[in-house]
Amino acid sequence: MATDALDELGFGTLSTLDVLGTKIELFTAGDGPPLLFLHGIDGIEGSAPLLRELARDFTVHAPSHPGFGASDQPKNLNRVDDLGYFYLDLMDVLGLDAPVIVGSSFGGWVAAEIVTKAPERVSRLILASPFGLRTADRREQHVADIFMLSRQELNLRLNRQEPALSALPEDRLRRVMRNDEALSRYGWTPYMHNPKLADRLHRIACPTLVAWGEEDAIIGPAYREAYAAALPKADVAVIEAAGHRLHADKPEALSAHIAAFAGR
Repeated sequence: MATDALDELGFGTLSTLDVLGTKIELFTAGDGPPLLFLHGIDGIEGSAPLLRELARDFTVHAPSHPGFGASDQPKNLNRVDDLGYFYLDLMDVLGLDAPVIVGSSFGGWVAAEIVTKAPERVSRLILASPFGLRTADRREQHVADIFMLSRQELNLRLNRQEPALSALPEDRLRRVMRNDEALSRYGWTPYMHNPKLADRLHRIACPTLVAWGEEDAIIGPAYREAYAAALPKADVAVIEAAGHRLHADKPEALSAHIAAFAGR
């Protein structure tokens, strides 16, 4: 299966990985200890600034989640809980033995699910602006309802400069639409959380860093406090002048935190 040309990822290699019959788009770059990167709502292409920085210190493996980008969408993968098990299989296929795992935004939720299922499989865990917890009723807006926002409003909250959909080349438009569809499949209901995750986070035994953007307009302070309380042994980093997309707003600062934390 051919993958789309992504100019912003030209510093590495795009390939296709077969995970028990599911074809997954995989970006690989860098040289160093293994790091599995799990992207957020804007796909691996949106994470390019951070991936470039991480590739200076790590061998980065960054798959497109099933249904995102050019990855297959199996019918039996429709919950983030399912993705947790899927990524354990992907790690087996790649031969990753206790890698560093970094998850950003939606990918932070996925990363947390993985480690609650197999704590011994990970050496360090970094969650950047993670979703995944239920802290209040959907209407209380501890987490903005991204499915109800207009694209313009969502871009403003994400501090994202994005051309009009009508101006995108066909291959890019296809990626955007697939990413949006997959995100809604995994996160529509219950809204962007697993009701059972909070009671499983105590299983995370590896050193964990949770990073937030000081100006995050998607996830509110009450939600961040709840995550910190659920992971009482985790280190917390708040990055100034950054919003929800730490991987794009402050890639150098986030990468420095990751490298320092992973090197302990």
